[in-house]
Amino acid sequence: MSELTQGKLIGKTIQFLSHALDFRSKNHSAISSNLANIDTPGYQPRTMIFDRALQDAMDGKSLPIRTTNPKHFSHPGRYIGERPYRIQIKGKSNSASNQLNIDQEMAKMVQNNLLYEAYARLLSKKFEGLRTAIEAGRR
Repeated sequence: MSELTQGKLIGKTIQFLSHALDFRSKNHSAISSNLANIDTPGYQPRTMIFDRALQDAMDGKSLPIRTTNPKHFSHPGRYIGERPYRIQIKGKSNSASNQLNIDQEMAKMVQNNLLYEAYARLLSKKFEGLRTAIEAGRR
């Protein structure tokens, strides 16, 4: 991220909303995959894990990062090149039933879409406020 987004002008709000929108997009893909495979024998449903990592990031706790070379410097408490969430397989399913309920998956999809829209509106309002402040400063 640039110095501007790490500073106090934009700060944690835009970082949070950026991660949240990215997560909601990936969550939509996982739910869609579950719905598309609802009748597939042996399919293992997927779910996104994010809330705990997001809370840790927002609280400023140290978060793990992946290094690809032993010569890399350590970096305290930031995700670099990856997002603070992961896809988790819900569990082994037997061939007779893949443990998916279409009503529950559709409810998850609706909830996810509503949250995505809310985060997008909040981000839009944040940028609108910044634009207003910039325009007022030009006068």
